[in-house]
Amino acid sequence: MPVAGENLPQHQYSRTEATRLLCAGVYLDMSFRRRVVGELVGHPERPVAPPLGVDVLPVLAHALRVMRQETTTALLLLAVWSGFLITDVVMFWDALGDQWGAGSDVQFHDVLRAFYSGDEALKLTGGLPLPWSQLYAMVAAALWFAGSVSGRGTDGLSAGRSGQVAQAVQGAGRLVGVGAWLFAAFYWYWFVAGALDGTVQTPYPLIFPLLIALVVWWHQLEHRRALATWLSRWTFQGAVQPALSAGPLFEDLQDNIRREQAASLTLYDVDSPFVGAGTPRRPWSFALELKRETEPKRTENGVPHQWGQPLTARGALDMIKPGLQKLRESAAMSGKDRLRELEIEEFVYLPGGVERDEALLLGSGAGAQDESRPDRQGASVYEPGQVERHRRESVDEGGEGRRVFLRIRVGAWHEQVVVTVLVRVHTQGGMLVLEVAPYVLGPVRAEFKKVDTLMADLPEEWWRGAVRALRDGPATGLAVGLGAAVSFGSEIRTEVANRDPAPDVPRVSLRQVASTQQLSPFQEMDVARYIKTIQDRIVNGMRDALKNHGYRTDRFEQHVYQVSGGSVFIGEMSGGAVATGTHGRASHTDRAAHSDSAPDTEGSRA
Repeated sequence: MPVAGENLPQHQYSRTEATRLLCAGVYLDMSFRRRVVGELVGHPERPVAPPLGVDVLPVLAHALRVMRQETTTALLLLAVWSGFLITDVVMFWDALGDQWGAGSDVQFHDVLRAFYSGDEALKLTGGLPLPWSQLYAMVAAALWFAGSVSGRGTDGLSAGRSGQVAQAVQGAGRLVGVGAWLFAAFYWYWFVAGALDGTVQTPYPLIFPLLIALVVWWHQLEHRRALATWLSRWTFQGAVQPALSAGPLFEDLQDNIRREQAASLTLYDVDSPFVGAGTPRRPWSFALELKRETEPKRTENGVPHQWGQPLTARGALDMIKPGLQKLRESAAMSGKDRLRELEIEEFVYLPGGVERDEALLLGSGAGAQDESRPDRQGASVYEPGQVERHRRESVDEGGEGRRVFLRIRVGAWHEQVVVTVLVRVHTQGGMLVLEVAPYVLGPVRAEFKKVDTLMADLPEEWWRGAVRALRDGPATGLAVGLGAAVSFGSEIRTEVANRDPAPDVPRVSLRQVASTQQLSPFQEMDVARYIKTIQDRIVNGMRDALKNHGYRTDRFEQHVYQVSGGSVFIGEMSGGAVATGTHGRASHTDRAAHSDSAPDTEGSRA
């Protein structure tokens, strides 16, 4: 077991609520725990997705810790179940020997035949044509299946369902659960009735279920102790989280994840470039021709003029940032609005085809490595120097492969709702193109939030834990055993798989896997407010950039009318017209620009 807190690097999101809930999720959901280990350990060639409010290192550390405990529990349960089955064989063998007389030659096939004969004379099963171990195994399977279907299990079979499908599945699960508990009651009734009337004269059908419950009790106690030590609301902020195991594999993995989460850069696949950003909201963009003003005009924010200099993407982004920074400062001074924590950074997207620790040096051909620069070979694309070079070179090149975005992020509702707005500017060919793409990442699944309900019940009396273990022992024992078997199979497949896989890109965001897109009405209101406020600052910054470089803004103001949700945006509109309604039309004649030519008609719909 790893020593808690050794060499686990801290990240800016290591103490967020989303990180805490994902760490708790590996205790509460077996399928999510396997997903975490499978993605981060089973795919060493695959970089992690950009972090949006979550640090996956402590999530992985807790997942590995639980899997080790799960393996220990599974081995203990295997020993108990083996003892149960062997005891059945020995007891039937002895009973047949006593029944047939001294010197009789009892064979194993005779025991198997006796298992299913229901012979009351053996005084073992009271005439039940089934050995006790197999009957109890059927009870455990029935209770496990009922819990999984109804959503009470921890194996994740019911995860991800919603709406009418979830209600139907849970209703069916309750019916199956009733049948499973009747089956369990039948087991105990048959044993107790047989013991009272003398048809069952052995106590082991009671002893082994109690041993199974004892192992499950220990397993649940360890889970709750870990949750209380590391992941409760009161301990998470100050607790030193468990570290990864020692060894080259986990040391390299930790270094790679730390570097990738800290970098303002990610690799991407062309079919899914924005892995982990969430659900896209309505994007918007516009293009217009850059035309010079006849006379210079002072910008509203007093930024020095760059009159006569061409507007570049770098110049545009540098004019957008101050408005966003002022928004953040104003929110911090005026109240508790989450805009006070607004994050603004330039983020680079590089095409895949490079290993996560290999240098990727882009020139005119995106994805090609520069063999003529040996001084740059061997450095990871995620190193700060490489990231800065890509950011500097790509912001104005307008390439198809390597792209840089201004990424604006708001982590609202304690990182339960993440709003990300990506902005890109093109200024080639005397044209201005502004692209704005909002994304929303929803809250962590409600099942993971049950950790707080568990913590509210602590500390608890020992007898409560014992009763819970007796109730959950059959199903939990089977679930733990199945989980350990699946994990073991995954490790075997990983070992025998190709150890030199091709370079990959982020495919899965664990934060998004653990999220739901069902926002509350208040959360929807906040999302709309954040997006509209950020878009307004982007538009104002773009207008200032045009003014600062001596370009006309009247056509820009005409173009920026449809921001989000079909709404009409008018900001200091100079001339022009806007029509609303399904068939509304509006026209505007630009006399200043066409005094010696035919009128220029602009049509717009909203």
